[in-house]
Amino acid sequence: MKRKVALLLSLIFMLTMVLPLQSYAAEMDRELENAIRTAKSKFTIPEDYKFTSSIYTSQSKKIYELQWRSRDTIDGVNINVSVDGNGTILYYYRYSSEDYRRERRLPELSREEAKVRADEYIEHIAPGLLQDLKYQEEYQDNVMDINYYLRYYRVENGVPYYNDGVSIGINRDTGELQSYSLNWTEDLEFPSPEGAISLEEAEKAYMDELGLRLIYSFTRDDDVLRAFPLYTTIYDNMDFVIDALSGRKLRLEYSIYGYAAGDADFIAEEKQAPTMAAGESIRLSPEELKAIQEAAKLISLEEAERLVRSSEFLGIPDEYEMQNYYLYTSWPDNREYIWSLRFNKPSEDDRIRSDYVNVSINAKSKEITSFYSYKNQQDAGQKQPIKDLAGAKEDVNAFLRKYYPKYFEQLEYNWMIEEYMDDAAAKEDSYYITYTRLVDGVPFPENGVSISYDNLNGEINSFSLDWFDMEFPSVKNVISRDDAHKILFDKIGLLMEYRYGAGPVIPLMAAEDQKQARAALVYSLSPDKPLYIDANNGNIVYRDGSEYVEPKKVSYKDIEGHFAQKQISVLADFGIYLDGDEFRPNDAITQKDFLTLLSRTLSYYGPIITGSSSQKEIDEFYAYLVREGIIRESEIAPDSTVAREEAVKYIIRALKYDKVAEIRGIFNINFMDGDSISPELYGYVAIASGLGIVNGNGANFMPKKNTTRGEAAVMIYNYLRL
Repeated sequence: MKRKVALLLSLIFMLTMVLPLQSYAAEMDRELENAIRTAKSKFTIPEDYKFTSSIYTSQSKKIYELQWRSRDTIDGVNINVSVDGNGTILYYYRYSSEDYRRERRLPELSREEAKVRADEYIEHIAPGLLQDLKYQEEYQDNVMDINYYLRYYRVENGVPYYNDGVSIGINRDTGELQSYSLNWTEDLEFPSPEGAISLEEAEKAYMDELGLRLIYSFTRDDDVLRAFPLYTTIYDNMDFVIDALSGRKLRLEYSIYGYAAGDADFIAEEKQAPTMAAGESIRLSPEELKAIQEAAKLISLEEAERLVRSSEFLGIPDEYEMQNYYLYTSWPDNREYIWSLRFNKPSEDDRIRSDYVNVSINAKSKEITSFYSYKNQQDAGQKQPIKDLAGAKEDVNAFLRKYYPKYFEQLEYNWMIEEYMDDAAAKEDSYYITYTRLVDGVPFPENGVSISYDNLNGEINSFSLDWFDMEFPSVKNVISRDDAHKILFDKIGLLMEYRYGAGPVIPLMAAEDQKQARAALVYSLSPDKPLYIDANNGNIVYRDGSEYVEPKKVSYKDIEGHFAQKQISVLADFGIYLDGDEFRPNDAITQKDFLTLLSRTLSYYGPIITGSSSQKEIDEFYAYLVREGIIRESEIAPDSTVAREEAVKYIIRALKYDKVAEIRGIFNINFMDGDSISPELYGYVAIASGLGIVNGNGANFMPKKNTTRGEAAVMIYNYLRL
């Protein structure tokens, strides 16, 4: 395996190294001139821009990197274009600082209008290419972006080939092209889909050849670990598929499994044990008292060092000095405390990396949970591998039986490594062998053992044990595996597509080899959905158990003809919406719903509040708003209605104009009912009116009137149009 990795790396090096000077000199001037002319024929590039260029190779092709820069040092413009030796434009990017000065502004163009522009640009840059592309639908955009980003994928014989395609960026206000990227594998043969097995046959083949397995996963709720059963794929969907022509399992590409884990170093800054001073006048919180009580059960640093040094399998020489140490709580179970110790072999030459051992030991159970041993072996190149995988596994099993017997009885060997090996009997320099924890026969992939085996010296040089102390629910009443497969095909589904065939990754091939390359016609699971099924209710979920909601265009059935119809629809296109298929535009909006709309215009990545949100999620939501100064703690009332003057207050705070708004005596309001505005909010309303965020009914503002959901949408729309 290690030799295979070295081969791939050497291929990359050979394909990207500089070509012989003679071959460059013969054609470079002509190709460079052609690249410049091609770029200037497709894109508007002012004549007075500074020009530079460079060249590199990819897949034995010369790629010309062209760059133009404006001479303006304040509002500079950069234009980058990549063109290959055949005159094909691979990349275009235009950067101007002016484009990034707009914030929170709704666009002049819709995504549909941008799509029309994108089609025109693609046809202009690469005539005829559009007929081999299909647009990948998007349902929402980010209001903070300045561009629309559109993706097209390649289609051959009516079958998608997602690896190739075009990505394009269109300025949302001007419709100008901001970026263009073409990925296209040339000289690739696509087998005809005629004779391919049917979808029904592919589903049966998937169940027989690949299939699902029942596992435990976990989540963390209020610092408590909770396990739950899921069905998920046995094989990785990116690497293993069903051959659409033979109906058999097919492994695609090389994945770097089996390669040594590398330096699993826990290097940290040297930490000195703090000197604690206690005083009766210091009051400790309940959490601090609990931590002290927990710490009383922990082994000391001195005992941790003694246990580690006396470990038979570690065999740390007496001359090794303990250099670093620290105590930390493990993740995700912060009830567990771990001592991390580093032992170094003294070295007289600082230029030479000295031997060392990193060890982690549980400060309660006294078990060594991980170690990594590094030895500077200058004679490694002269040694030969000792054992095949089976022999290395025997050594590892013997180690676990002797030193970790109670865990070994609950472990299952991860045989998947052998699926990635061309010859399991071949002797590799190192092996990475892993085991998964079994709970009543059900795998729990989050727990287990990982071991790196040095096959040049016949030694284990790294070990890691993960084992959570938690309860696991029974799986007696979960849905059957057959039912899980039906859900998999119904809610996720197999699709026919072209993929890279078995063997080395095609881009690493030399040009003459690539002409013989053949894509694989396969059935694979949809890559856009999580491949986990809740074993209790059959819902598609993420690994943490949260339910997957399929993205779709937000639309409401009750806004037709309403004065806020346009604003509600535009906001929804940019992810600013309220859940449900009814917006109820004439209902009074609650504080949490108004702030939900407002938060979606900000850089907020926490839980979005819905009718089913937990109190913890609501608290996290409001904590963010308090930190941002949108609301104050004394104002929190999630289910209360929002007066119009309060709605204005939240928006002005989002604009960070609140300090100005609170200056008394400098504002003038033209509303006839201005005297009824709360004195502390007078400046807020004045600023909102001056900016066009609110207009009232032309004469009156009605500050105490409840804000309707439709009015809230109009206010936020106007705020985003600033």
